[in-house]
Amino acid sequence: MGLIGLPRSKRLILAATGVLGFFLLTWPPIDWLLSRPLESGYAVEPFPSGPVQAIVVLSSSVEPANKYRPYSLPDKETYGRCERAAWLYKHWQSVPVLASGGSQNPIEQPLSTAMRELLIRAGVPDTQILTEDNSRSTHENAAYSAGILRKRGITKIALVVEAFAMPRAAAAFRREGLNVVPAPCTFRDFGPLRDELIPTWRALERNEGTLHEVVGLAWYRFRGWI
Repeated sequence: MGLIGLPRSKRLILAATGVLGFFLLTWPPIDWLLSRPLESGYAVEPFPSGPVQAIVVLSSSVEPANKYRPYSLPDKETYGRCERAAWLYKHWQSVPVLASGGSQNPIEQPLSTAMRELLIRAGVPDTQILTEDNSRSTHENAAYSAGILRKRGITKIALVVEAFAMPRAAAAFRREGLNVVPAPCTFRDFGPLRDELIPTWRALERNEGTLHEVVGLAWYRFRGWI
């Protein structure tokens, strides 16, 4: 409707620009290209370079229990991160695993509670799981987790998040004085050619995540959190 009052030639140019922009934002090769600056610094390998004294895994989101589903439901990111942390515990180093995540709502249980359940089901002994229950952001993940770790004399950790989120998360933990070994749980890899050449909502979602991290890095630097 905003284009109606413009001359026909300008309407065509703006409409074509909008269509092209939407195509590029939903085209998988573009989201892969935009993710390179965030992910390229990390090696795609099963084991991080160690040794470490603890594994720290950050929360993403968890849907709370309700009357129709009397149990919490972790989202895909939280599930993938916990699976990676548990796998590292079992196959790499059996060190304490710290699940970090509070709640946005004071009446709901911390995200770390659901993460503890995931870790136990994945094979991490309950006695080896620590939880940080108060954080509501990556900055608070780092600040509150660092306090828990320092009390136990832990200064070197393996950090588990997605590769594109690792630069900001690792920098936040280093700002708290910890030695961080990145242990990414997910990379942006190319799939079958038929999936990579057709525009899709998944590419738009990944571009949103990339933008979130780029803006987050700028904001964290401005606040002095990294």
